[in-house]
Amino acid sequence: MFGLLPEKYKMKYHLRDIEKVIVDILSVIKPALTVIDGFIAMEEKGPVNGRPIEMNLIIAGKDPVATDAIAARVMGFYSFEIKHIAMAASKGIGKIDDITIVGEKIENVMRKFSLK
Repeated sequence: MFGLLPEKYKMKYHLRDIEKVIVDILSVIKPALTVIDGFIAMEEKGPVNGRPIEMNLIIAGKDPVATDAIAARVMGFYSFEIKHIAMAASKGIGKIDDITIVGEKIENVMRKFSLK
C-alpha cells in the first residue's frame, strides 16, 4: 500500500507515523486482493538490515487487515500488537480475528520471529 503514494521520495513518511500513513491509504483505497510474498521473510532489523528466513509461504486474502493479521500470527505476534493492524481494525477497514483460513493451518507454518 505504501507504494501507492504518488510522491517519488516516500522516506519522509517513514520518519513520521508510518502506521497512520498505511491506515490512511487503506481508508481511501481498499485492494481487491492482498498478496504477501513470504518465500523469504526477514526478522530482527528488517526490512533492509535483518536476517533472511526461508518460509516458502504466500498469504493472500480479500481483506488487507485480515491478511496482515494472519501474517503477524504466522510470525508469532499477536495481531493487536501491530499498530497499523490494530488501527485499521478499529476503523472498520477489516477484520483482525474470526478470520476464515483456507489452506495450511497457522500452527503448521508458524515460526517465532525475533525483533532484536
